[in-house]
Amino acid sequence: MATAAKKAETCGGGSINSLPDEVLGQILSFVPTKLAASTSVLSKRWRNLLPLAQNLDFDESANRGSTASGRGFLDFVERTLVSMGDSPIKTVSLRGISYIDDSRYNHLVGNVLGRGILELHLASSCIRYIEPEFFFSKTLVKLTLSDGYNDQNKPFPGGVLFPALKSLSLIRVWFDDFLYGDDLYECLLSSPLLEEFNICDDDPLQSGCLKRVRSSSIQRISLFHRCHDREACSWVLFETPNLVYLDYSGYVAENYVVELDSLVEARLDLVLWKHNDSVPPLYDSTTWGDAWGADKLIAAISNVVTLHLSADSLEVFYCCSTSMPEFNNLAKLSFESHKERHWQVLPLLLENAPNLETLVIKGLVHKITKGCGDVCVCERVTKKRKKQSCLLSCQVKVLQIYEYGGSCRELKQMRHFMENLRCLEVVKVKLQVDMQENSSLTDKLQKLFHTASSKCKIQFI
Repeated sequence: MATAAKKAETCGGGSINSLPDEVLGQILSFVPTKLAASTSVLSKRWRNLLPLAQNLDFDESANRGSTASGRGFLDFVERTLVSMGDSPIKTVSLRGISYIDDSRYNHLVGNVLGRGILELHLASSCIRYIEPEFFFSKTLVKLTLSDGYNDQNKPFPGGVLFPALKSLSLIRVWFDDFLYGDDLYECLLSSPLLEEFNICDDDPLQSGCLKRVRSSSIQRISLFHRCHDREACSWVLFETPNLVYLDYSGYVAENYVVELDSLVEARLDLVLWKHNDSVPPLYDSTTWGDAWGADKLIAAISNVVTLHLSADSLEVFYCCSTSMPEFNNLAKLSFESHKERHWQVLPLLLENAPNLETLVIKGLVHKITKGCGDVCVCERVTKKRKKQSCLLSCQVKVLQIYEYGGSCRELKQMRHFMENLRCLEVVKVKLQVDMQENSSLTDKLQKLFHTASSKCKIQFI
């Protein structure tokens, strides 16, 4: 306590006490509330500064004085709220309250919501029953629920859930159904002003995933799911006509029902089921295999301007090569490499993106095959094949390479890009972290660029 108080008294050698109360209140908003509350022992002036903090962050793991039941921590939270009086609060984060009864928990949540807060972040690993009134806050703009099971054992009253809500995040959270059978997920997504929806379920044994998103207001979606129940992941639905950004990670579904007419940017991490050793294959097919149904999703995103693909997604796209759409609006393509994943779809993908201007590659090392020689040096490039290379007609002006390691194969790949990307104007290279001080790598690349092209510039980032 004494150390924390001493640090709070000075800032960069000057006295922090010279700052106005409002500024000190903002500073206290950016530190854990337990630390902010401890500054009250500094002086009479600091004793009254906590109510000026508009953001409160309560974390049970940081409360050394809490009891095994969690009541000591809860007492601290309640005392802090009392000390705030009627001062406005914008954001409240409450993490890790365990082993307390639901009535006290709901009273606490009702207390902060009654203050008209704009953001609420709740995290609890326990099973919780949340009062229906919680979902009808008229001021809440951003809500995050993490790490818990939220049970509902009675119907909700009529009305619109969270009429002002714009951002909803559900992190390892699942709900029980209402008695009358409605799905709480869909009720939350029906909030009229909702623009952003984030959901993360990385528990491979939890099959109760959200498979459908219906909303005319949502503009951004981030969905991460790693369920190993193949039947539970058999289909995915996105009815989001105004969605502009999609970040989707999960095993490939058998069927996609999608409406993505306004999509501008997509980030896909699609994984073939054959890479999941715990799930037996449903059929044996060398063409479609586990990517059955992914062609519908790929077709739905074909109007995007920016596309990010994981190394696994490249394999999924390759499985859908026979139905690959044109990406006429695509201006920026980025993808990741992995030593066990191939690049075989890239020639087709680049040919189907006639207006591509920026190509971003994270890592150049990938699985060696015979099918991607147009864009890489997996095989020796003959003069005949060089004339047929899809890179020769590619309009890429900017090439960005991340995690460059400087191996002989990587250097040959860089030379291949330089010799075949005729519209190239600038190449940006980011070395691997452990090689950023290796001047020989930069020298070799500089020499390569002077030899291969007088037009193109190289930048190290």
